[in-house]
Amino acid sequence: MIIERIPVGPFQMNSYIAGCSETGDGIYIDPGAEVGRVIETAERLGVRLTKIVGTHAHLDHAEGVAEAKEKLGLPYWLHEAELYNLQNMPAAAQGYGFAVPEVPEVDGYLVPGESLAVGNLVFEICLTDGHAPGNITLYRPGSDGEAGHAIVGDALFAGSIGRTDLYMGNAKTLLESIRTQLLTLPPDTLVFPGHGPETTIGHEMAANPYCQPGAENLLG
Repeated sequence: MIIERIPVGPFQMNSYIAGCSETGDGIYIDPGAEVGRVIETAERLGVRLTKIVGTHAHLDHAEGVAEAKEKLGLPYWLHEAELYNLQNMPAAAQGYGFAVPEVPEVDGYLVPGESLAVGNLVFEICLTDGHAPGNITLYRPGSDGEAGHAIVGDALFAGSIGRTDLYMGNAKTLLESIRTQLLTLPPDTLVFPGHGPETTIGHEMAANPYCQPGAENLLG
């Protein structure tokens, strides 16, 4: 599997290129800022992009979707519960004093329990809500001695979790999502978050205070 993390924009949001090393097919995950640089990265890696995928649609994760669609001519897939956040991007941008992005059309919906094929790779689509109502995780189980991969959006970070004070955010829901959808994965699973460095499920189970028993007590 090919996976490249590209931090972009003032929020240093992680866009990802994820691809199949056997076929060269790949996806562009979370087009935020610096779309051209991310596309150039895919070209350098030899990845042929076939789809644009959103883990969720907060401004930093989706402001570049329209540009990416125009440049690549590819469909954009998102969880249906994120349509409000997508439509709210112009207001969010104005609130930060940023240029107002174009709101893109959604071409297909990511459905938890279904799968997403990328070349010979198959990702399981998991709902990891709480930070955003439709925050999804793309999980590829490990095989042949290779660890699994979980691209988690803003559900889980190295040492922390996503904020829950935005539209339909809920801290208890997020902790439950992490407990049931992420901490049940093998400890060696590689975690690719929406901000910050990669980590593993095992490391977060050992060191992340929000992944410990009684984490609800941290919510205040």
